Amino acid sequence: MNATVNVLCYKSKTLANGENPLMISVCKDGKRTYKSLGISINSRYWDFSKNQPKRNCPNKRQIEQLISDKKQAFSQTILELNSTNKEYTPDSLIVKVDNPFILKTVEQVFLSQIEQLEANKRKG
Repeated sequence: MNATVNVLCYKSKTLANGENPLMISVCKDGKRTYKSLGISINSRYWDFSKNQPKRNCPNKRQIEQLISDKKQAFSQTILELNSTNKEYTPDSLIVKVDNPFILKTVEQVFLSQIEQLEANKRKG
């Protein structure tokens, strides 16, 4: 069964600035997981029936672009996992999209560790 990905304005949580966070909802096999998009919007600028910003929303284009980029990343990952017949959960899908696994050689790991130690001035 495929997973579904939706973006919604999380009405039940109001931030200190009076806005509500935009969350991405991933559903699969009756399980649902939410992940924040990192932006918030005033609820009067959100169309809850269409799950998208209203026409009079400030920064509407940037919000729509961010939403479409996230949805595209999730659908690409879902397509890859389904084509290889790998099992996944909503939680593992979010982790896979947010922190993609990059294969490194031992040399690359050591060089990045050396750079990190030099940046922290811990050469000894």
